[in-house]
Amino acid sequence: MASPIQDPLSLLHKMQLASRMSAPGLPEQAQTVELWSGLGFRVAEMTLVTPLDQVSEVLPCPAITLVPGTCRWVKGIANVRGNLFTVVDLPEYFGKDPVVMGERARLLIMNVANLNTALLVNEVLGLRHFDEEQERHDVSGLDDPVLAHVRGAFLRDGTLWGVFDMHSLAGSETFNNVAA
Repeated sequence: MASPIQDPLSLLHKMQLASRMSAPGLPEQAQTVELWSGLGFRVAEMTLVTPLDQVSEVLPCPAITLVPGTCRWVKGIANVRGNLFTVVDLPEYFGKDPVVMGERARLLIMNVANLNTALLVNEVLGLRHFDEEQERHDVSGLDDPVLAHVRGAFLRDGTLWGVFDMHSLAGSETFNNVAA
C-alpha cells in the first residue's frame, strides 16, 4: 500500500519540531574576567611589570657614549633612530649589581613627556596579563629600594610581580639629579 501524500508545509513543521527536540542547548554563558596587561621585566632578581602606556619601545642595547661627570648608574647616551636617550642602569640606580651586557639585557624607552630616557634592565619577560584575583596591593612588608616606585603587585604561580610606575621614577629628585 502506498503512503499517503503529506502536505509539504506539514512535513516542514514536523521536521522543525523534531530538530528543536534533538538540538543541544546553548552553551553556558561564561563570565569574562577583566585583565590588566603590562610589560614584564627583571631588575636584578625582582620581577616587575609596568603599564603598557609607560613604555614606548623595547630594544637591545645599542652603542652607548659615555658622559663624564655623571652618576655611575648613568651609562651614557645612545642614539636610537636619530634621537638621543640618556641610558640609566636601573638595577645600579637602586644599589644593585649593574646589568651585564648580554643577550637578555634590554632598554626600555620610557614614555614620559619631556624625558628622553631609556632604562637598562636585566631582562624583558614579555607581555603579562593578570586578573583581579591575582592582585595584591600591599607590598609594604618587603624591604627593597625599588618598592618606592611600585604601586601594588600581582601574585601568579608563586611569583610576586610588582607594578612599577615609570612616572613615579621620572618624578624622583634623585633620578633627575645625574651629576656626580
